[in-house]
Amino acid sequence: MEKIIVLGGKGGVGKSSISAATAVLLSELLPNKKILLISFDMAHNLSDLFKLEIGNKVTSLTKNLWCIEPDANSYAKKYTKDLIEKMKTLTKQMPFVGRIPQIEKFIDTTFTADSIPLALKNAMFFQKILDAEDINTQDIQYDIIIADFPPTANMITLFEIPEDQVKVVLKYSLNFYNSIKGAIRNVSKMWRNIVKPFDNYEERRELGKDIFNMIVELEKRGERISDLIHDIGSLRLVTIAEKPSFEEIKRARDLTKRYIKLEGVHINMIIPEPKKCDFCHKIRSLQLNYATEIKKEFKKLKIWQSEKLEEEPIGLDGLRTLAYEIYGDATSDEILKPKP
Repeated sequence: MEKIIVLGGKGGVGKSSISAATAVLLSELLPNKKILLISFDMAHNLSDLFKLEIGNKVTSLTKNLWCIEPDANSYAKKYTKDLIEKMKTLTKQMPFVGRIPQIEKFIDTTFTADSIPLALKNAMFFQKILDAEDINTQDIQYDIIIADFPPTANMITLFEIPEDQVKVVLKYSLNFYNSIKGAIRNVSKMWRNIVKPFDNYEERRELGKDIFNMIVELEKRGERISDLIHDIGSLRLVTIAEKPSFEEIKRARDLTKRYIKLEGVHINMIIPEPKKCDFCHKIRSLQLNYATEIKKEFKKLKIWQSEKLEEEPIGLDGLRTLAYEIYGDATSDEILKPKP
């Protein structure tokens, strides 16, 4: 893999449209490169942009461009199934649990992939796609990945979890065990029926080793993903020329700097020069003032500024129009390796 381009910023500023437009343009400028466009925002809208049902499957858009809107739940189930089953088995073999049927039922209904926190699920499919050992989807090895990320808070989580995944999993497991303690207290009257622990120490020990090895593999996987993002990741923040969005990208810059290199800012949806509209003229003037502030704040980065199109950028043709509005006659190198 050569490049991971991440588009982030406040919701409603055009991240998805710019992500899609960038992918379409790069696929045309680099016909020999295989490009994957991914929506990591739970409010997927790439299907709407391309007028094509995409969903949780890799979908071909052109001869060298593919797209996917991953379902976090399905990836979480696949990714954690073995670990969860082993932890459930180990828990059931604890000396006191096997004698309390209610606790076994509680374990089966509580410790499932559905109960995993959403932030962890999101990070799971992020890693599933980006993992250097698991990047081949449908036997395709992608050269460039373009990722449409969720707003800042959830974006930070996607960056954080690969580095701290073991802590997250252990914290989740600890919360689970604490919930079991609570359930045990609720059936404390049954303790008197327990005569002696089950004689399955060796089996529990082997399960413990398996779980430990899985945790180690999670840590290694997280390290691979973090290194990949550090080495070839390129963050581009998308904003509109208004104060809330401007403040958002400043926060995003500060919060992401330890995870990924920030290489550019997109100032999106500037109103075109109006001919006979005083109100439009005032709005444009305000936008240009904020655009000037944004350029000063991010003067060391590449700034792309684009005007709002008269028609929505829908379909390959519409997204191509948006791409040329943003990038003009820029080369692929200028898009992939932006300079101020």
